[in-house]
Amino acid sequence: MSRFIYLAVGTGGQRKTGTIRSHSSQEAVLKLMEIGYHPLSVRPIAAAAAASSKGWRQRFCRVRVTDLAVFTRQMASLLKAGLPMVQALTTLRRQCSNARLGEIVEAIEESLSQDAGPLSESLDEYPQVFDPVYRGLVRSGEEAGNLPEVLNNLAKHLGQSAKLRGQVIGAFIYPAFLLILGLTAIFVLMTFVIPRFQELFESFKQNLPWPTQVLITLSAFLSTWWWAVVVAVAAVVSLACALLRKRSIREKVDRRLIRLPLFGPMLLKVEIARISHTFAALLNSGVPILDALRVTGDTARNLAMKGTFPNLVKGISSGQTLAEAMDKTGLYPPMVVNLIRTGEDTGELPEMLTELSSIYEDEAERTVTGTVKLLEPLLIVLMGGIIAGIVAAVILPIFRINAMVAN
Repeated sequence: MSRFIYLAVGTGGQRKTGTIRSHSSQEAVLKLMEIGYHPLSVRPIAAAAAASSKGWRQRFCRVRVTDLAVFTRQMASLLKAGLPMVQALTTLRRQCSNARLGEIVEAIEESLSQDAGPLSESLDEYPQVFDPVYRGLVRSGEEAGNLPEVLNNLAKHLGQSAKLRGQVIGAFIYPAFLLILGLTAIFVLMTFVIPRFQELFESFKQNLPWPTQVLITLSAFLSTWWWAVVVAVAAVVSLACALLRKRSIREKVDRRLIRLPLFGPMLLKVEIARISHTFAALLNSGVPILDALRVTGDTARNLAMKGTFPNLVKGISSGQTLAEAMDKTGLYPPMVVNLIRTGEDTGELPEMLTELSSIYEDEAERTVTGTVKLLEPLLIVLMGGIIAGIVAAVILPIFRINAMVAN
């Protein structure tokens, strides 16, 4: 369904403007006439066009997972307390701290007050904010009549996803800081400090050691062409990003990433924890297993793992068990396959998936912590070694001259 902006004459003769959701402009006209309006003009309006009329804060503000989790939990509480959907959205909009989310809630509120359609259809207009899992769970809650309970479970799912993401990002902040600080120090030394020693070295009128000659050559190049180095690095990064947008290349890269000796296990465990948690949330909300697999596959971030889900759907449709289909992909660890098989044999697949997500979240946290503990000293040794090599190359000619004078 699309949104249309209308100008109409109300029952009292006054002009009314607003938006209405409909499949076509003709259907929008009929809907307006049904509520007693005489439409003067009806034209389609895109969500992006509506957003462009707002301030820059709304346009550039991003809706974080934590913001969405708080909004979902509050909506579940209000609906459980018996508030109508539109009134609950009005209350949430007034206390929403995220400008972008407040704008979206206002649009959904206006759409539901005029169209009285299901909430899931309004959420479909904002796929960048409400992912397939969110929309699928809301739709299943509306169909089953237990929307408050589903929203409460969805809020827990979002909170757990935000926690896992925060743990991974937070763990790598310090190593990233060390890397940036070390590279900056090396760049400053090579570009601005070492050239000042060149006149001193020339005054020695001696053949310089080869480490010092290499250092001076690199320093002279960087001090003259540092801007070209920056442009080249930016071009390489841009080219890499452009190549990674191609699905075939990104899938090959993702497949190799999860096989790396240090980062591979960490990435695999984080992805399995996210997949199993999403899959469990969908099954616990009553979504059929094939639909749950499709939605979970849409939310997978690693394209190598994402590519397994069509095969899983095809395998189950042909009579295989989920464990058998997973085993044939060759990407899922034996523990995942065995736990899934146990859940299928006992008829407790959602519960087993929940247990699996809990196990792999703990495993992912331990793996991330271990990787960071190993990475930090490696970075310190590497950057310290490079800087020590630069200092040694500078001091070596001075020591040689002193030795010659002493003799």
